[in-house]
Amino acid sequence: MEETPAVYSHNPYQEDGFPLLVLDVNRRHCVPFNEGFRVLHWHDEIQLVYLLEGEIYARVYGEMIQASQGDCLFLNRGVLHHITEKKNCRYHSYLIPPKMLGFFSGSVMEQEDVERILNQPQLIHRLFSAKDGQCSAFLAQMQQLDRLYFSQEKPDHTEYRLSVALVQVWLELLCLLPQEELHPVKADPRHERIRRMLSFLHTHYAEPISLEQIAQEAHVSRSECIRCFHRCLGEAPYAYLKRYRLHCSLSLLQGSHLSVTEIAMQVGFRCTSSYISYFRQEYGQTPKRYREFWAEQSKKDKALPLESETTITEKRK
Repeated sequence: MEETPAVYSHNPYQEDGFPLLVLDVNRRHCVPFNEGFRVLHWHDEIQLVYLLEGEIYARVYGEMIQASQGDCLFLNRGVLHHITEKKNCRYHSYLIPPKMLGFFSGSVMEQEDVERILNQPQLIHRLFSAKDGQCSAFLAQMQQLDRLYFSQEKPDHTEYRLSVALVQVWLELLCLLPQEELHPVKADPRHERIRRMLSFLHTHYAEPISLEQIAQEAHVSRSECIRCFHRCLGEAPYAYLKRYRLHCSLSLLQGSHLSVTEIAMQVGFRCTSSYISYFRQEYGQTPKRYREFWAEQSKKDKALPLESETTITEKRK
């Protein structure tokens, strides 16, 4: 079977020597900045979302999951997801390449304790709740890993310590998985279809796109295409495309000198007034006001950098 191209699988902050990426999301501010963390996406890394404050809602395919302070959400690789944080929320999102957990390529640990787990199509996600006593050992290890990563003082052999802590977290996670879930089952074909159709939309969003083109990408009928979007995403194909175009316009408003009209055309809108109207509906303000707000916020961030931003910079020296 042809491999489905992943959306946002490229990690610009990843280093070959130590490829762990950790996002510090603090009240809708992400350090290091990651363009795709707010939109529906998937990637080749395992993800652990550790809640420090507040609550989040995670859409995983068609399911909505709520997590609270002290919880940790596991998302398997290749899983379509989107995290929406509520007000006054802070979390650390760990994106972990599977190769960091198997010790060395071809090892028994890689085959039995990593790949066998990650290749379970029914093991899409798990929420480890702070209210569940059975999760206490896992969450304690997760807390140790988090404290080590964000420690102001960088101990000797930091990367080695982090690697060991990461494997300890994974071991505790393995111990919590029911054995009956680790037997081979058939993958849900809808997940493969929606990934193919989204890959097409994310590549060609700036072009005129017909429903037939979207459906053809997954070799399904137009009606099945619509059903697949509603089941997995909770909205129609064109509704998703409109929101994705709006999302793509954000980075242009933040980092370019293009006019609002030029940005609207560049992301696929054929009418500036429609773009402004949709933008106001989605974000509660006009594109012009969003650009002004972003510029003001950027000045404040430069004047008062987040503590975690300093820590991450020091870790990468």
